[in-house]
Amino acid sequence: MNMKRTLASIALAGTVALTAIPSAPALADGAASTRNIIGGAAVIGGTLLIINHNKQVHAKEDQMASAQAQSEESANNAQAAYESERRAYLAQVAINGEYKHEVSLQHRLIVQMRGQLASAQKPGYVSAAPAPAQPARVATVSYGWGTL
Repeated sequence: MNMKRTLASIALAGTVALTAIPSAPALADGAASTRNIIGGAAVIGGTLLIINHNKQVHAKEDQMASAQAQSEESANNAQAAYESERRAYLAQVAINGEYKHEVSLQHRLIVQMRGQLASAQKPGYVSAAPAPAQPARVATVSYGWGTL
């Protein structure tokens, strides 16, 4: 696309240059020759200015398009990061709910066991397990450091 515009600009400049040159032969005084050279140089210079301007405009458009694409990509990355953090948060909330449920179950079990222990310590309660007849003996091991 850029090459087509450049070629079209050159073709237009050539056409303008050819139509600007008078078809009558130049006078031998040299002034006409100088005017023709100056006119041709002006046309070529104008063409080069147009081409340079077009290049700068296209470079600016490319830069703006690149900045727009980068901005959109950044916005997409931010949205993806937000969604990822939201999913992680919701997973953590679910885990916390499971922990709360487990703590609640353990608390109920502790309250139940405390109730059983309190009722076992009441006078006249008969334990299901027989009491040991003799105190348990603890084995002692000596490693040569004396008695502990």
